[in-house]
Amino acid sequence: MKKLIALFILTLLYTHSADLSAIEHHSQESAKVKISCQRKITSLGGGYSKDDFSVYFRGEKLRGASASSFKYLGGGYGKDNWKVFYRGIVVEEASASSFEYSESGYGKDSWKTFVGGKAVANQNLQSIGGGYSKDDFAVYFRGEKLRDASASSFKYLGGGYGKDNWKVFYKGMVVEEASASSFEYSESGYGKDNWKSFFRGKAVANQNLQSIGGGYSKDNFSVYFRDQKIEDASASSFKYIGGGYGKDNWKVFYQGMVVKEASASSFEYSEDGYGKDNWNVFYRGRVVER
Repeated sequence: MKKLIALFILTLLYTHSADLSAIEHHSQESAKVKISCQRKITSLGGGYSKDDFSVYFRGEKLRGASASSFKYLGGGYGKDNWKVFYRGIVVEEASASSFEYSESGYGKDSWKTFVGGKAVANQNLQSIGGGYSKDDFAVYFRGEKLRDASASSFKYLGGGYGKDNWKVFYKGMVVEEASASSFEYSESGYGKDNWKSFFRGKAVANQNLQSIGGGYSKDNFSVYFRDQKIEDASASSFKYIGGGYGKDNWKVFYQGMVVKEASASSFEYSEDGYGKDNWNVFYRGRVVER
């Protein structure tokens, strides 16, 4: 009888201990969830973001970056008190103390000029926008000299397009079918002359397309992204909402691809690749894990 009583008491003690352990585990997990929910990631621009402890570029943590002093400068450049970054990569030759972003991918410190995160040999370049620059004799795109471009008449139009008196260029490449005399840039990669419409430097097959922003366009029946038809998108209700996102009455799209987890009725674009609906936060079309 005494053995049975002792066994019963031991069983109660074990059960009580297990319950306490479970409660403690649940409490710890709840604390983790609370901390995770309280963690605030702030978008800085250009794909950069940070919380109280770390800096991120397109959702990936930047090693060696100081969150307390990090700031976004523009054109893909960011810096903290010690280092300069271009699209998440350290710019080894740049001095953080004097580095500034000028425009169109160009940056400079007290000693050098940089394009695309790399120091350029010609320090007399004048940036004219969109990655284009020129001196008195030549035109350059991202530091590379453009053959057959006239420096005296060359101008930047927008969206990667530039032209001189004779030729049209898209990101440094000649647009063979375009007429320089009448060519104009419209928006979101689209341009046109008196005869044709162009998307990203190439003539488009469907000349009835209407550009609606962000690489999206539509006619009366279909929606397109970068001149490619988007299946199952409704042209009548589709609209571009910013940052690569578009939606119709039923679906959300990011750069032409359906965002399956997103609710079209409540989805909104915030900034810098981030969007949200009533249930989730998204970065570039993917759910941000908490």
